[in-house]
Amino acid sequence: MSSIQHCIPSTMAIASARSDRSIRRAVWAGSIGTLIEYYDYTVYAFLATTLAILFFPQSGTSALLYTFAVFGVAFVVRPLGGIVLGSLADRYGRKPALLVSVVGMVAATTCIGLLPTYDHIGVLAPILLCFLRCVQGFAAGGEMGGAVAYVAEVAPDARRAAVTSTTQIGCLVGTMGGAIAVALLNSSLTLDELHSWGWRIPFLISAPMGVIALLVRHKMEETPDFVHLESQSKVQKTPTVTLLCRYPKGVLAITGLACCGMAGYYVAFTYFVTFFQKQGIMSAQMAGWSATLSMLIAALAIYPLGILSDKVGRRPMILGTTLCFIVFSYPLFMVMQTSLTAAILAQIAFGLFEAAYLSTNYTLFSELLPTNVRTSGINLGISIAAIVAGGSAPYAATWLIANTESANSPAWILIVAAAISLLTMLPQKETARTALRTE
Repeated sequence: MSSIQHCIPSTMAIASARSDRSIRRAVWAGSIGTLIEYYDYTVYAFLATTLAILFFPQSGTSALLYTFAVFGVAFVVRPLGGIVLGSLADRYGRKPALLVSVVGMVAATTCIGLLPTYDHIGVLAPILLCFLRCVQGFAAGGEMGGAVAYVAEVAPDARRAAVTSTTQIGCLVGTMGGAIAVALLNSSLTLDELHSWGWRIPFLISAPMGVIALLVRHKMEETPDFVHLESQSKVQKTPTVTLLCRYPKGVLAITGLACCGMAGYYVAFTYFVTFFQKQGIMSAQMAGWSATLSMLIAALAIYPLGILSDKVGRRPMILGTTLCFIVFSYPLFMVMQTSLTAAILAQIAFGLFEAAYLSTNYTLFSELLPTNVRTSGINLGISIAAIVAGGSAPYAATWLIANTESANSPAWILIVAAAISLLTMLPQKETARTALRTE
């Protein structure tokens, strides 16, 4: 009897250790992909002023608008990638979809680093740049939903936001890596060196990072939820059709809720690098370091805020954060133009608002849809929001300033996006600490 009693806790300890290892592996596999995706995706924005000179013959604001237009084109392709790779994940498993996503992203980014400029091949240069951004967009369309679904399906119910929020830490670390790379270039190279060859380095760095991501994801195990779905023969042959026919409200909810997060991310962490330079608030080098600092603080805050989300619930976190964006965006834009210190502190404030939102919103998305369409639904919803409020944000901000002659006008992008997310959240039920839907 005593030997049996000794065996039981030992067996339980082994199972618990295995569970902890599975969670750590899932976190690493999910976050490394989102890290690379956001590094690849946003380094373009950090180099916007340089790319405008190298790939577009127009000068000044026109060239910058063209550069941001190409940035936004990638977001238009995202829904297609979300549908195709989401269907792959919901029909054949999370692992193959995540492998395809990271390969597509890394290949496109590396090719951008090898592109000839306008001076060498003329109009073909911006055309190829646009094409490769589209490939990036396709790959990115399947990355986030797959990573979030994968980690959420492995995480314990009581800790789902804390564990799943690590994918967003990957996003911030990736974006921060892009900011650091560009800041180091600006500080160590002359302008001629940057325009001649230096701009290529951040894009080419993607290749070795991609190899590491492939090795990690190749060792991934499929999630228990998907394995159970397969064993019950409940995998959908056409997940997107099932999603749109049976769960349209879930897709619309994810789209509306993602608006605030998308606008907040691409304004606070990427567009401000250009904004600070164009408004004469700080140099390119200083703007890069300011973005890096705000992202570092946000990355450190996400996991504790995820723990808070598991304790207080999804509704208080989403409603409270959207209200912060609505109330404080315009005053913060006014304040940041008063001094260098004020600009840095304002960007940090925006970063903390965004961290609070990211700690919760993607976990909530995974809780709104069942396993058989979860990846497809998250991918499609956030891809649509990325078009409306993400990729268009830098272009819209540049256009607003040019046409209103007010440097505060981009604040309205954040206010409107946050209002959409707040109104979408109001009718939603609390989902914290509940089991994921499996029907």
